[in-house]
Amino acid sequence: MAVIDTFKSDNLIAGSGLPLTGGTVVVKSGEGELKRGSVLMRNSSDKFVLANESDTPGTPLGSAEVILAADVDATSADAVAEVYLTGEFFENYLIAAEGYTLTEADKVSLKNAGIYLVAGIEA
Repeated sequence: MAVIDTFKSDNLIAGSGLPLTGGTVVVKSGEGELKRGSVLMRNSSDKFVLANESDTPGTPLGSAEVILAADVDATSADAVAEVYLTGEFFENYLIAAEGYTLTEADKVSLKNAGIYLVAGIEA
């Protein structure tokens, strides 16, 4: 029997108490190669970028909104990305832009969107 795919746990998903809901978004060209677990925020062009401090965090357009469900390459063109819209996730496995730490406003924004963060497993 041939193996079609294998699963390797990455400890991103924290539990099954809340449903995992998926969807797709467009990641802005120039964001590079983003990894599963990246926190994305919507910019003024209605495209998504890695959570960072330059896209006005805490405002409706600069608030963390979704978590990347699978790696995506948006280096040279916009890319359609699979994301989690709801669920429970370990906070210390999330990825933001280099040098940026998710703020309390980001965490509240994610919670309001249906994404709950759990402290716990060490990275």
